[in-house]
Amino acid sequence: MAVKASTRRQFLGLAAGAATGLAWPRQVLAQARRFADLSADQDLWDAVRQAFLIPDDRVYLNVGTLGPQPSVVVDAVCEHTRRVATTFPPGIDWDSLKARLGAFIGCDPAGLVFPRNTTEGMNFVANGLELNNGDEILTTDHEHIGGLCPWQLVAKRRGLVLRQLKLPVPARSADAIVAIFRDAITPVTRVISVSHVTFTTGLVMPVADIVRLCRQHGIIAVVDGAHPPGMMRIDVNALDPDFYASSPHKWLLAPQGTGFLWMREEWRTRLWPTLASGDWDDTTLGAQRFNHLGTFDESRLAGLDAALRFQEAIGIDRIEARSRELRRRLIERLAGNPRIHIVSPTDDLLGAGMVSFHVDGMASLELQKRLSDIEADGRRVSVRTRVIGEYDYGWMRLSPHIYNTVGEIDLVAGLIGRLAAGG
Repeated sequence: MAVKASTRRQFLGLAAGAATGLAWPRQVLAQARRFADLSADQDLWDAVRQAFLIPDDRVYLNVGTLGPQPSVVVDAVCEHTRRVATTFPPGIDWDSLKARLGAFIGCDPAGLVFPRNTTEGMNFVANGLELNNGDEILTTDHEHIGGLCPWQLVAKRRGLVLRQLKLPVPARSADAIVAIFRDAITPVTRVISVSHVTFTTGLVMPVADIVRLCRQHGIIAVVDGAHPPGMMRIDVNALDPDFYASSPHKWLLAPQGTGFLWMREEWRTRLWPTLASGDWDDTTLGAQRFNHLGTFDESRLAGLDAALRFQEAIGIDRIEARSRELRRRLIERLAGNPRIHIVSPTDDLLGAGMVSFHVDGMASLELQKRLSDIEADGRRVSVRTRVIGEYDYGWMRLSPHIYNTVGEIDLVAGLIGRLAAGG
């Protein structure tokens, strides 16, 4: 594939921000120059793989839980930690970081808050809303505990009604999912909280349609967006939820402890802070008052900045295309085995990133254990996976990303087929 003009523009944009006196922006610039000069996709992905610290004997297919950071992100965190150790300020430009992240996910930067992860962001929302006894929250039976437990807590404390709606497995129609919510709304429904991409199967929820449904009924729309940033192009402004929380430590490949929460303008003055520090009640600060969390490790924000620049150097459209290519190949390789049953949507419009399945006659935990240390092609290989034990689903989940190779996908699918056959 020829390098698009947009890739060149991304490179020039990174160059404009590299003259900071720090080492890691210059490293990103060098990577961007290299990525921009590669005309063949295979050359690009080989270069991307070399930017990570993943050992050759490890096949990492669990970015849906935690993403490995490229070297430049590790270096950014270390450099800023060293600055503090030598009594210099961390040097984080919050406004610049907000602007970069806002451009990456398509949102108004003024609405951004930086909690540690999606869980903390969802707790900020659940605890900050004024909900009363008898009010109802609708969610699904595919929510991660980080998006579900905050609602369980406030429901128990305030006498709210929390209903988890059953989603089809595998899902085959976005309209059918919207209808589930439309039919479930009652006069006391105050909040609908859903995942943008479910952690269980990689189902891409019809969030824009669900948000429109919320607007029609005066319902607060909350989105657990833990997975999409760094996996696929998103436009939060176009989705138009009241709140969107995420964990860049997954697909965006940022350090642990780098979450974000975006809120619509009206909530920047209305939402009650969960953590109170200086100026917690100064509503002229808007969402920034939610960033007053006491002393915390700002080096993680340097890592988030580096992760954003790293993905800008590649281009989110190329990243999404690669993610979908690897997911499709994995589905194709697994679907040919009659003992393997895929529960993730196979349609690209409904699924993204992750592939979940179960094997006849073998518990997923046993399959996970055997894959963690197995011989393949005359060498020992460790395959990192995730088992969806929540809700007693018991599915195995594989989540490939840009550092994975096609050869790794074929290798793992072959190993699973061998184990499924009793090998």
